Amino acid sequence: MVGIASSHLRGAGNIGYIIPSKIVSNFLQMCKDNDEVKVEDRFSGLGALVVQEESIEDSKHVPGIPNLAILGSQTLESKALRHNLGLDELDILGGVRIVGSLNNNNNDSFHTGDRLDGDDVLLSINGIPIGMDGTIQLSETRPDERINFRSLVTCQRVGKFYCHATFPLRPFFTYSYINCTPFTTGSKVTLDVLRKKERKELSVSLNMSRFLVPQYDDFDAIPLYVVVGGCVFTPLSLPLVSEKKSNKSASFSRYYRDQRSGNEQMIVLSKVLNDEVNVGYHGWKNLVLKSVNGFEPKNIQELVDVIVRKMEGEMMNFRCTVVGEQDADYVICMSEQEVIHSENRVLQRHMIASWCSMEAISKELRDEVEKNEPSETKRRNAYHTMKDMRHVLERV
Repeated sequence: MVGIASSHLRGAGNIGYIIPSKIVSNFLQMCKDNDEVKVEDRFSGLGALVVQEESIEDSKHVPGIPNLAILGSQTLESKALRHNLGLDELDILGGVRIVGSLNNNNNDSFHTGDRLDGDDVLLSINGIPIGMDGTIQLSETRPDERINFRSLVTCQRVGKFYCHATFPLRPFFTYSYINCTPFTTGSKVTLDVLRKKERKELSVSLNMSRFLVPQYDDFDAIPLYVVVGGCVFTPLSLPLVSEKKSNKSASFSRYYRDQRSGNEQMIVLSKVLNDEVNVGYHGWKNLVLKSVNGFEPKNIQELVDVIVRKMEGEMMNFRCTVVGEQDADYVICMSEQEVIHSENRVLQRHMIASWCSMEAISKELRDEVEKNEPSETKRRNAYHTMKDMRHVLERV
């Protein structure tokens, strides 16, 4: 299929794109079989293909491109390296070295079955040998033409996901996280591997990447924020980092390949909006949020829930850490009453319409607000400030 794919390569033009027929075939078959990914698996880096129907609410996301859960591979043209890995002893001519496996945060559902490890030598996939340059034969009828070995994986089909939930598309749409462990019935590939100079046969069920740090703007990275006492908290994403010019932003690169568990997000202090309420913290940014008054929110929705329903005491304590210094706590301590009294002033001064993104409010929390405040107009106004949301939720 030619002329369908669309992309942009910075600094280049007149670039053509082709979608391999196998990818198109898998996509159409998954649509026919009603395969669909849900909440946290819907936006997974390169992991979701969209079927756009009449309205955006009805658009369906089917599983996308699978992978072997590896950080990369290294070609083996070096004779010394081949000898060191034991390939010469077994008279093996091809293969690529695996440089490492993806960190899945102990989430065993990421890739079921066997998995590749660092220093493994991948020799073949489904019986098709891999050359020392990382290529395979295109076909038996075209033996002189070779392509990258990853095509044997990317042309496979990702499994069905058994986990029901919904994900935000636009403001005021349904948005809910559900703690669940998805499992799949995806394609399996047989790998011939040399591990510690011993040949092994591995059976791997293919799956998608679930990156802890979202990769693409308006695809898997949706801008979400919470403003408390002028402190702006947001989930870390690559588009967010690319917009920042600080050298500290580059330190987040260690998390880019990490895999998340369930609905996990990395919440960071993006910046502090200067105001009397946050004197002493002006200029703070790019810190990872660890806890709020002892609670450790796993995502932006849990942070909102903690702030409006679980805060006790006279002070708000936000404990943060610098990347690479996890044992060092930096505390933002503000009076809760001063935060509440300064809220409208901070929002108006910096021309912010609401104290948090609508999508940062969980469906359960919105249902509770709707139950306590039947008037739609008052309900919408209540979402604009933390104080008004608390007032509605405190009603009996």
